[in-house]
Amino acid sequence: MLEIRYYVKQVLNTALHLVDLPSVSLDALWFDVFFFRTGQGKTDVFPKSFDSITNLNLKALHIILANLLNDKEAQIPEIPKESLFEYLTNTLPTLCDLVPNYNTWTTDAERAEELIRSVFHSLGIFPENETKEYFKDRYLSIDSRERIRILDETKKAQERAKEILRQLKQKEEEEAASKYNRE
Repeated sequence: MLEIRYYVKQVLNTALHLVDLPSVSLDALWFDVFFFRTGQGKTDVFPKSFDSITNLNLKALHIILANLLNDKEAQIPEIPKESLFEYLTNTLPTLCDLVPNYNTWTTDAERAEELIRSVFHSLGIFPENETKEYFKDRYLSIDSRERIRILDETKKAQERAKEILRQLKQKEEEEAASKYNRE
C-alpha cells in the first residue's frame, strides 16, 4: 500500500469528463478490476449485475473506484470480493445520496479522501504509514454519514433541552398563578 495522498490524487485526477456515463458497462469494469487484482477470469464477478444502474452519479462513483482499484501502481493487495460487493451495493449508494454530485468527489480533496477511506475501511486495508487507530479516527472525522449522525443527535439534544425549558417555564407560571390566587 502507498500513502493516502497517492490515492486521493488518483481520485482527484479521474477524468470523468472524458467518459460517456450512460454507455459504460460497470460489470466490464469490475471484471477487469478482479482479473487484475486476483487473476481469476470468472465471467460473473458479483451475484448481481451493476449494468442496470441508471443513476449517473452512482455510476460515476463506480467508475472512480474501479479506476482507483485497477491502478497498476497503487500497490493495493488482493481485494475480498464479498466485502467489495457489500460496499458497492450498500455503502456506495448511501454516499451517493449524501453527496449527490459526483464531481464533488473528484474536486474536493476531503471528499476524495472520504471515498478512499470508506472503501479501504470496508476492505480492511490501510494506507502506508497509518496505524489502524489513526486510520479509523481520520475516517470518522471526515465521514459524511458520521457527520449527519452527529448533527441528528445534536438536534435531538437541543429539542430535549427546549422541551425541558418549556416545562420548567410552565411549572414556574403555574406556581406563580397559584401563589397569586392564594394572596
